[in-house]
Amino acid sequence: MDNSCIAILSFAFILLIHHFLGRKQNKVRPPSPPAIPFVGHIHLVKKPFHAVLCRLAARHGPVFSLRLGSCDAVVVSSPACARECFTELDVTFANRPRLPSWQFLSMDFSMLATCSYGPHWRTLRRVAAVQLLSTHRVSCMSGVISGEVHAMVRRLYRSATASPRIQLKQRLFELSLSVLMETIANTKATRSEADADTDMSVDAQEFRKVMDDINPHVGLANLWEYLPVMRWLDVSGIKNKLRSAVTRRDAFLQRLIDAAEARRWRQ
Repeated sequence: MDNSCIAILSFAFILLIHHFLGRKQNKVRPPSPPAIPFVGHIHLVKKPFHAVLCRLAARHGPVFSLRLGSCDAVVVSSPACARECFTELDVTFANRPRLPSWQFLSMDFSMLATCSYGPHWRTLRRVAAVQLLSTHRVSCMSGVISGEVHAMVRRLYRSATASPRIQLKQRLFELSLSVLMETIANTKATRSEADADTDMSVDAQEFRKVMDDINPHVGLANLWEYLPVMRWLDVSGIKNKLRSAVTRRDAFLQRLIDAAEARRWRQ
């Protein structure tokens, strides 16, 4: 038997020991369907996923558990149980899952959408509620929102003459991104007068390209999140792709911050 076979068998033996020891240490959990060793219930993740969860709930009850590789999940499909989780026990369920990709994207889980419940999260939430989502702030954005909505309607009208089908989801994303960029960085100045109603600003287009590079590698469809072996080996190069995209995103955001500071000094 050559060294490669010995290494593979040793690695498989270590994984088996870890798997069975982990099962003995597990606390009492909700019922779950039969799982495949190491993979868990990843084989059940199919489209449409909500239909899969509906069938599992009919078989295992309104609350059941899934093991997605190395991550555990609990599915709550009963309105009464969901109300109890998110109203009476909302603090207990306030923490977000700590997925590896989000560690890259959120600066080690320090952003509002990914950080754990605590003083830092409460501070970020207060800043967002006062500086971004307050009634006064939203009313100040009404002119920007109105202008971008009118521009989107004109783009839809012109696109409809060329093609009968329009990707409305894509257009709404462009609208949200345009409003965000115009509010934060006054990106209207980067558009020429000729294409002001036909395209997003240059900055918004650049940020959209960065997000398009990040989104395919985040979430349920990415096995890299749930199988540690794939993270260690990084066969598909997802880690390098995420790092490259995050580096470009951070450079882009830093450029916006520098431009905003320069405007403040000029004023």
